[in-house]
Amino acid sequence: MLGRKNANQEIEEYRDLLATPTEYREGFTSTSVIGVLFVAFIMIPGNMYLSLMVGGSLGAAAEWVTIILFAEITKRSFTTLSRQEVYVLYYVAAGLIAAETGAFEGLLWNQYLRQSPAAKQFGIANLMPDWFAPPLDSPALLARTFLHHDWILPIVLLVAGMVISRLSWFTMAYTLFRLMSDYERLPFPFAPVAAQGATALAETTQGVDSWRWRVFSAGAMIGLVFGALYVAIPAISGALLTEPIQLIPIPFIDFTQVTGNFIAATPIGFTAHLGPIFAGLVMPFWGVVGTFLGVVAHTIANPILHSYGFLEMWQPGMGVLETWFVNSIDFWMSFGIGTTISIAIIGLWQVIRSLWLARGGPKATAPGAKGSWTPPPGRGDFPIWAAIGLYAVSAAGLILIAWFLLPEFDRFVLFFLFFGFVFTPFQSFVNARLVGMVGQTIDFPYIREATIMLSGYQGIDIWFVPFPLGNYGAQTQKFREIELTGTRFTSIIKAELLMVPIVLFATFLYSSYIWKLAPIPSASYPYAQLMWRLRALQTCIWFTGTLTSELAKSADNREATWKPANLVENEWWYWRVRAVTPEWKESNGERGEAGPWSEKRAFFTYFDEGEPEFIPERPPGALKQLSADGVSGPMVTLLGPPADVGVVYDPRPALGVRVSEPLPAGWEFYFAVDTDPNFTSPWIQRTSDEPWLQKAIKEEIILAGAIVGLGSYIILSILGLPILLIFGYVRALVTIPHWMVTEIIGALLARYYFWNKYGKQQWRLYAPVLAVGFACGMALMGMASISIALIQKSVSVLIF
Repeated sequence: MLGRKNANQEIEEYRDLLATPTEYREGFTSTSVIGVLFVAFIMIPGNMYLSLMVGGSLGAAAEWVTIILFAEITKRSFTTLSRQEVYVLYYVAAGLIAAETGAFEGLLWNQYLRQSPAAKQFGIANLMPDWFAPPLDSPALLARTFLHHDWILPIVLLVAGMVISRLSWFTMAYTLFRLMSDYERLPFPFAPVAAQGATALAETTQGVDSWRWRVFSAGAMIGLVFGALYVAIPAISGALLTEPIQLIPIPFIDFTQVTGNFIAATPIGFTAHLGPIFAGLVMPFWGVVGTFLGVVAHTIANPILHSYGFLEMWQPGMGVLETWFVNSIDFWMSFGIGTTISIAIIGLWQVIRSLWLARGGPKATAPGAKGSWTPPPGRGDFPIWAAIGLYAVSAAGLILIAWFLLPEFDRFVLFFLFFGFVFTPFQSFVNARLVGMVGQTIDFPYIREATIMLSGYQGIDIWFVPFPLGNYGAQTQKFREIELTGTRFTSIIKAELLMVPIVLFATFLYSSYIWKLAPIPSASYPYAQLMWRLRALQTCIWFTGTLTSELAKSADNREATWKPANLVENEWWYWRVRAVTPEWKESNGERGEAGPWSEKRAFFTYFDEGEPEFIPERPPGALKQLSADGVSGPMVTLLGPPADVGVVYDPRPALGVRVSEPLPAGWEFYFAVDTDPNFTSPWIQRTSDEPWLQKAIKEEIILAGAIVGLGSYIILSILGLPILLIFGYVRALVTIPHWMVTEIIGALLARYYFWNKYGKQQWRLYAPVLAVGFACGMALMGMASISIALIQKSVSVLIF
């Protein structure tokens, strides 16, 4: 059994894998400033266009392209880049690309979500707050511009949110780094890997040739050729023609509408993008196998589930997006939640077990000599109390924003204080310790969603309010990487201070430009046109969790007012009421007693100011009344809206009724409102209905998913099979299968060809560099073609 000395010795061996420097240098130089400008004004527009067009991201390619460019410049200038300068370039390239999606590109998503068919179908488009995106009739949306006063509050919140988020992660992660690394002396086993990467890149600027560039170049050439077919031709042809020419369908080839005739409720198709194949070359083999087996299992299970009535919403003729969405509502969303919970439990168990073993078993004592709170000289540290104070300011800032935005904030103030000052520090502390000890993290799934749903809030504003909920433990390793490269922390502070305003300005500039050229999404951006629709459906389903109908009855049980959850705009709505017993309501009319239906009334919904320009005619006989012959029970009289009201301007109108005598004991009012005068459409709302989210979350299926996940882990552990099969399977629950079926090609090539040719360990070194090279080649071709497309579109809108 290991004792304290041996346990501490093992920790120190990991910690000393790469010696901690004794001298620290400034990495933020004029080169870093130029690098920030290069990424912001050259790489970001390419990344934005690629993400909208093909769904890709420059990712690591942005870092490599930036460093390669500056390496070549320094070689021809007869100078070199220091390890610190290379790391800061790496940091700013990665940081800018990551921050870009949360800047003005995020506002592009906001404007689409509010205008999306999904938001209108769920009747929540007009319920979204104007500080999230301008109202539907805003000239800003019609003109596709951010230069309008309706965007002032969303932009102010965007800027404040970005500043607060950067301040939060930096201060909390720094505080935890001082505790876990300086004082606890934890090893951070994966930090040397990233630090050595910066060292290797720095060597290239000094003329050192290595295999990395040969492998990288091979991947880049493949990326250039494929990018010409996949990105360049559609981008350039889309600028010259009304519709882009796609030699390779973007984003995937779908057969679901055809195969649905004989394989019910099952998405069938694949992507022709080479990216998943390269991902399969890099990813752990058994993780990819687990994902592929999950796709195969779902392909077999979906028709069976459909035949037994579990996938009842699916209809023949649905495409992949509709099939994926309705299957999620009926079954797979709940099953995925259960499996995710089991994965969290498994991850927690693995981490506890790893910590147990790292400490030498149950009889081992705590680690030995502690470090010092005194930081090394020249590292660029600042007082811990200042970091804690700045984090408190950032958390208080988010709470203050929530107070400004959220009605009835007083009801939820304790929730926000708990998340900002208790849960987030606790979760970050736990994960910082885990990263420092074993390089693993854990997450607590659906904390925010559960809090919102259990809060009892009525409306959807709360879903858009920023929560002071974060997990900054993993970022603690970033400071250890900075330390191992010998870079002063002040270099990163300067980089952050420069990056935030630059990324905001650059994304504002290019988002405005790209949005002005064509609506987003549209045929010019095929990936966004297809996949944003699914994303909107998945997002809106959560919002319905706080949209419940409200029934209020008078004290004498003679009158009642019912507000439906939410109604769709520009539709005729028909409504009627009857009195029923609880048994009739619970059995959906199969048992129990019910009185006759009231008369049927209709109103037209219009949520803008003024009168609607056009109101369609109702179908003939739409208000034909049903006969009450042979039906006994209380007769209900409708109060309002009046029969001649015509237009209703509220998505949640108050529908009032009355009975001449109090309802018998136990009887209830039963309302129904629908766009179909026969009350048979999927969008019917009734007093007995649950929100869509509650329909999607089924406790028994969640329990089944958790049991399957935990049971699979136990069985695989007993049989000695790879646990990665479970983690791979989870990906099959949350991703459209078209993206994953080709990953297995890369995984099989890696295991049964490249491992034999180069050796397993050597190929594992080659594969990431090859994949990054491919992404870099795609990015370069994308940026070249995109520049041509943008110039052509800019010229083509001029009228002579």
